[in-house]
Amino acid sequence: MNHGPLITLTPRAIEAACSLRAGNAEWTKFDLRVYLSGKGCDGFEYGVSFDARQDLDLAEAFDSIVTIIDPETAKYVGGSTIDWVDDERGRGFLVENPNHKKFRGKFFKRKGWEEKILR
Repeated sequence: MNHGPLITLTPRAIEAACSLRAGNAEWTKFDLRVYLSGKGCDGFEYGVSFDARQDLDLAEAFDSIVTIIDPETAKYVGGSTIDWVDDERGRGFLVENPNHKKFRGKFFKRKGWEEKILR
């Protein structure tokens, strides 16, 4: 059963990724990885960077950009949208996760996150 894409890239994010890749020859052989870089009191911290695909990664194509996500991260970012911002928040990829509040709270440990999402 297909539930749609795991994540979505906005047109601005696709354009930015293509531009970044075009400006950095070493990135042409890599895909765009979405990952969890940490968890704090306000919830997850996300990262987006060019990286080599690993055997277990989930991959989705958006025009000429392929996103990759490891299976562990996929449990938490499903339904997210990645946009490119250049405003008072900074300049870079922004991950908008509709499930973000579901995983907030400074006392959640990894086991707690998994229990919440797998319910």
